[in-house]
Order: sequence, then structure tokens, then C-alpha cells
Amino acid sequence: MHGSFQFETLRAVSGVVPSMFNARVGRLALSPTDSLEQAPCGEPARGDMLPDTSVRATRRVIVGATVERQPERSDEVAGVYRWAYDVQINNARDQAITVVAHRWMTVDADGAVKEMNGLGVGGNYRSKEIELPAGDAFRTKGILATATPAGNAWGAYTVRAQTAGGEEVEIDAEVGVVGLSTDGTPVADLRPEAG
Repeated sequence: MHGSFQFETLRAVSGVVPSMFNARVGRLALSPTDSLEQAPCGEPARGDMLPDTSVRATRRVIVGATVERQPERSDEVAGVYRWAYDVQINNARDQAITVVAHRWMTVDADGAVKEMNGLGVGGNYRSKEIELPAGDAFRTKGILATATPAGNAWGAYTVRAQTAGGEEVEIDAEVGVVGLSTDGTPVADLRPEAG
């Protein structure tokens, strides 16, 4: 097992403004006993490539996303590649939140950027707003499209929440950038600002 934890400072401390950072977790061998065992090693991931999953936390709203290539359909237009997204939103705040809007962006291998946004959660919930009690989670699924067999997707869910002082705020809970690939291999970051 290996990976990272994403941390977010929620308020300014010693003059440092709120920010996010990742703390890497080195490779660990998992064993059903306390004895040493030979653990298989996978190929190390290239740092410049994007996987098909992401997990981001924004002000204690956690968004996990994964994408998967949809099988071609007989009615599909040539040159359109479809991707199913599956998102879970977790409320780690002390009060309920309401997901009120969504925004997805895609960029294909030719650099064409498309934006899809609207009110409500989108996907299988369409324009419906979802209220999420403290400590609860829900999933939504939908479809993205690109004109090339490789690309990237990212976005955000707009969440209405209350602060500890009772003030209502809107939070853009980010969907981290994920790679889109017809063969499942990692993809480079193709976003215009990444180059």
C-alpha cells in the first residue's frame, strides 16, 4: 500500500493563509500476521501522469471521483468518447450542507476544453439539490464526453454550508483532475494552465 493524505489548513495560523498540501505515505507491506513477508511490487507511478481517480477535501467537504470508459454504443457519433463518472461527496463538517450546483470541465488531447455546469448535483440527480447531514455521504453518477480517446476531467460541486458562527457560506468542493484513457493507462495533465 502507498499513497498520500491531503491536508487543508482551515484558518490562518501565524500569518500563514489557509492552504492545502499532500503528505506522501511510503510503501507499506500488508500482512495477515506479524511476520515479515515478501510483498509484490507494482510499477512505480510516473509523477507526470494522472490516474482515473481523485480524492480532494475542501473545507471538510470530501469529494472522491473515478471515471471509466463507457462501451461504444451503436447510436454513438463517430469521434465521441464517453466516460462514466462516479462521485462520492462526504460531509466531514459539524453541520448539514446542501449541494446546490455542479461544474465539470474536460480537455481532450487536441486541447479542446468543454465546460458542463448547472444547478443541483447533476448526473443522475439532474438539477436536484441534495442536503447532506453532518458525517453523511452520497453518490452521484453521470457522463462526460471528449472528442479524442485521451483527455482530462475536473470540476467542483458548489455547497451551501454554515460556519460555527451561524453565517451561511458557499464552498466550491473541488473534483481533482483525473485522466481519461480508452485503454486505462495514466494520461498526462493536458489542462492549458498545466503546460
